[in-house]
Amino acid sequence: MGKFISRCVCFLAIAMLSLVFLVGNSADVLAAYEGGDVSNGGAITGTVKFVGDVPAAKTLKVDKDQATCGHDDLQSEALILSGDSIQNAVVSITNISKGKKFGAGTPAIDQKGCVFRPHIAMIPQGGSIDLLNSDDVMHNLHSWSMKNTAFNEGVAAHGNISKTFEFPETVKVTCDVHKWMTSWLIVQENPYYAITDASGNYKLAGVPAGTYTVQAWQESLGKVTQEVTVAAGAEAKADFGLEKKEKERRKRKKH
Repeated sequence: MGKFISRCVCFLAIAMLSLVFLVGNSADVLAAYEGGDVSNGGAITGTVKFVGDVPAAKTLKVDKDQATCGHDDLQSEALILSGDSIQNAVVSITNISKGKKFGAGTPAIDQKGCVFRPHIAMIPQGGSIDLLNSDDVMHNLHSWSMKNTAFNEGVAAHGNISKTFEFPETVKVTCDVHKWMTSWLIVQENPYYAITDASGNYKLAGVPAGTYTVQAWQESLGKVTQEVTVAAGAEAKADFGLEKKEKERRKRKKH
C-alpha cells in the first residue's frame, strides 16, 4: 500500500511539472507580437561601454584542420573592445507588444575558415535560420537550448541545415569538432533589436510613442536594463555601461 501511494505521489508531481511547463510555453505563444505600420515613430539611440579597467584581448588556439582553419591563433569574440566601446552587444526592447513588422528574409550563419560569420544572429520568434558550411571540412553544430529543441548535428563540407525556433531565447552554438568556435542565436519576439558596431553604437528605429524597458546584453558581461520614454517622431537617448562580474568565492567549510 505504501509503495502504491508513493508511486501515485510521484506521478502527480511529474504531471504538475509538465502542466507548468506547458502553460508557460503556451503563454509565450499566446502573447504574440503584433506587427504593422508605425505612424510618426521615434527612435532610441546610444552607446554601450565597458565600465572599469579594460582587459587584455584574449586569443584562441587553432589546433585542428589547420589546412582549412589556418595556423594562426584567433582573437576571441567573447568580448571585443575598441577603447571602452563594446562591439556585438545586443540592445533590445523587452516589453513591446505592437509596432513595426519584422524584416523580410531568412537569417544565416556561415562557417568560414572555422569561424562563425556573423558571430551573432537575430531570429524572429517562430522563424528559421540557415546554418551554412563554406569550409572543406565537416563541422558539428551543438546548440545549448533550454526552451527550444536542442540539436547536435554534423554539417558536411559545403553543406547546410535549417533550424526553427519557437520560443524567445538566447542560444549558444558551438562546434564539437573545433572547440574554439562559438556563436549566439538571439530568438526575439519583436523586431526592436540591434547589434552594436565597433564604436559601441546602436539604433532602434520606428518605435511607437511610449515608455519601454530597453536591455543591453553581452555574452561575457551579462545584461542591464533601463526605462526609456520615446515621444512621437523624436529620438530618445539611452547609453549603457557593462562591467565584468566578480566571481563569488566559495567559503571553505570549517571542520
